[in-house]
Amino acid sequence: MFNQIKYEIQGITSSITYENGNIKDCRVNKPNVLHTNYGDFTPRFSHPDERKKDTKALSFYENGNIKSIALEERKKVETPIGAIKAELITFHENGSIDSLFPSNGQIGFGWSMEDETKLTEKYDFQFPFGEFSARIIAVRFYESGQLSSLILWPGEIVEIATPIGIIPIRIGFKLYENGLLESVEPAHPIIVNTPIGNVTAFDYTALGMDADFNSIHFDEKGNLSGVFTNSDFAIKNLNTNKRENIFQYLRLDMLSDNFLKVPTVIQFEKDTVVFDTNENTTSYKISECEFLILYDGKFEDNACSPNDCSECIGC
Repeated sequence: MFNQIKYEIQGITSSITYENGNIKDCRVNKPNVLHTNYGDFTPRFSHPDERKKDTKALSFYENGNIKSIALEERKKVETPIGAIKAELITFHENGSIDSLFPSNGQIGFGWSMEDETKLTEKYDFQFPFGEFSARIIAVRFYESGQLSSLILWPGEIVEIATPIGIIPIRIGFKLYENGLLESVEPAHPIIVNTPIGNVTAFDYTALGMDADFNSIHFDEKGNLSGVFTNSDFAIKNLNTNKRENIFQYLRLDMLSDNFLKVPTVIQFEKDTVVFDTNENTTSYKISECEFLILYDGKFEDNACSPNDCSECIGC
């Protein structure tokens, strides 16, 4: 098989193959050294334990190029934003790094998030929009090598300068390939001045494993292009006096059996605003309408109000 010969993989205990016979992913029980543009790496070969996942050590693209490596031990990797220790690395098909994970432990019985956090370290980052020190889940890159997104470790909050001001963020941020901010996830509900009025941007359902889909979006010129919000809307057409309402979509939370309100996605383009509730998508001419925005945030005791987000402690 092409990729097995190409990388001389030894000790394969199980594998999945493509239709052409090339290995798609595999587990190994012997040491192997894979040579890449970023150094030599040893895929995981030891038995899983309370921390190490029982998962594939290697995966490949159909042409035989490496797609991912779960490392036997953490190793420092030089990246365009500095040296970062990696325990899991994924690659683009052209061989450049796609994503790098400093930690790849299994959270569950016998190994807690607190245990995993103790093994992580903070990294110092310098960007045109801010400097900070933080623990991270991962960094992702474009094929060109430019940073695509940075995913913060749970509980980490950093401040960065955005086109609408300095914002404390959680989860992370996404960049355009030219290095400008594409989106950020605020650490708490924040009031944003938009073409239809003040909208409270926040996504309490946001997953902390991905910084590609955030609550505040900008276009490549730095203009606000979209927000996620837990708000309902009453819209009046100034020409016809017709009124319409837009409500948040409800979905069942499989863990609690309660209904959750899914944040509405709002997008702006010139004189048009588009509302996407996950169930329906509607658009309106901004100049022809009045918008009443009804924020539906729920706050814990002693937390801030939407009018004073700077002191929020628990939305």
